[in-house]
Amino acid sequence: MSAMFPVFLACLLQQAPVEIRFEQVYPNRGNEGMERSPQQARAVVLIHGLKIHPLHGSLATRAEFHSWQQPGSLLVQTLGKNADVFALAYCQNVDLDTISQSPALERAVAKLNFLGYREIILVGHSAGGVLARLFVEDHPDGPVTRVVQICAPNLGSSWAKAELGSRRIQGLFYQSLTKGWRQNVCRLRKDKAIPADVQFLCVLGTVGTLGDGLVSCQSQWPEDLQGQGIPVVRLATTHLAVIHSKNTAPVLAELILRDQPRWQAVQVEAARESILHKAGAP
Repeated sequence: MSAMFPVFLACLLQQAPVEIRFEQVYPNRGNEGMERSPQQARAVVLIHGLKIHPLHGSLATRAEFHSWQQPGSLLVQTLGKNADVFALAYCQNVDLDTISQSPALERAVAKLNFLGYREIILVGHSAGGVLARLFVEDHPDGPVTRVVQICAPNLGSSWAKAELGSRRIQGLFYQSLTKGWRQNVCRLRKDKAIPADVQFLCVLGTVGTLGDGLVSCQSQWPEDLQGQGIPVVRLATTHLAVIHSKNTAPVLAELILRDQPRWQAVQVEAARESILHKAGAP
């Protein structure tokens, strides 16, 4: 049994408070609440990843939006031409799997369904992509129609062990992104699958051949997703640049809004040969 396994189970049983914020960022309605734009049937929800707090660790207990989720960001403005855009933020003083079980997350998606959106697209960068995946797997009958993972550490990352930010307060969150933790989660959830009626895309970042600088290619597009025919798109970019670069924003917006049907086995094998074998995968 992995040394991580008892720790993993103990953390899952914790009932820690989870702060989540959910706001409409396009059209930006300020304090007026949420409202579906006339004739608009599509909602896009942007979910961030790790937020490092090197000086003020207590900020990890708060749900804070990242700059690329703000109303004025290029990605929000580009998506806003063809969708209403929302941003979701969450605290990072608990593990990612506890966050995925928060009733506030389910209420946010239910709110969009109540407003009458026929397309609800979850877009998660890094840990946010894993969070989106966990949510749709656990709510197979929910209203989400598409998930786009951007450089997501589905199988964890070695960098999660690095001494970054406030380890005392963010320790559980970092730990839940390690390879040992995430791979234990995959084993425990081996019977879970992406719902058949939910489109799903992995946006895989690469610099050189190994990955995006923080997350390996194999973690961004793992075997279990390949086996489900989940498509992948490779972008020559780093883990952080992919979501902040002006060059990638239009590309991401196009991928987010485009239909992403499941691949046939021959398409998966071709992408595996092109991407993973060149990255040194077995």
